Amino acid sequence: MLAAAVLGVGAAPAPAPLPPKSFFEPFDRIDTRRWYISDGWVNGAWHGCTWARSNVGVQAGVLKLRLTQAPNRLRPYKCAEIRTWGRYGHGLYEARMRAAAGAGLNTAMFTYSGLPLTPVHDEVDFEFLGKSPDKVQLNVFVNGKGGRESLEAVGGDASAEFHDYAVEWTPTAIRWFIDGTLVRTETRAPLPNVPGQLFLSLWMGAKPVEDWLGKFVDPRPAISADIDWIAFTAPGERCAFPQSLSCRYP
Repeated sequence: MLAAAVLGVGAAPAPAPLPPKSFFEPFDRIDTRRWYISDGWVNGAWHGCTWARSNVGVQAGVLKLRLTQAPNRLRPYKCAEIRTWGRYGHGLYEARMRAAAGAGLNTAMFTYSGLPLTPVHDEVDFEFLGKSPDKVQLNVFVNGKGGRESLEAVGGDASAEFHDYAVEWTPTAIRWFIDGTLVRTETRAPLPNVPGQLFLSLWMGAKPVEDWLGKFVDPRPAISADIDWIAFTAPGERCAFPQSLSCRYP
């Protein structure tokens, strides 16, 4: 992420949040004990849309994050983001999702630890740049420092079909998987070590990030990213649900 998500701005008190332990979320509904929906602010000058609760919903067991043209006091578009109330650290993060396509768009699954309105954070990323739907950008941040980006082939069109994405975060390595295949291993010190919230988001960039995301052109009709399920498996646990990568790898 670039200057990753600002935490806590406009946040409401958590409704008795669930403890940060292993979970499988099938998105039959949005469990507000686990998920906080961002609403009513932007992340900075590079952010071309306003987070809107109305752009987050569930349809037929799939979480839909939408980007819509909807002029408001901050931006001409609204976009969507949810994050866990709890903070998760080392473990296995997995999701089955379909990214949005189109220049200027970013669909993301990532962990983020940091204080509100500060750039200092740890982070582990999957970021789908809509201008190149056959690839995904992987990255890590430690104390706000990134610079370890890589683009990896998805093995298809990330915006046309669902794929399974996983990242295993350990004290000594971070490993990213696509459809069960290991695509990258990061072992260079330092590695992230601070537990963070787990985010899912769809947003569009503004002019400061056009070199990275491309210039946004509204393709109409409404744009969405879809998440079938997402899960976290704590260290020492395995095969908590049939789709888990841990059922195939020790």
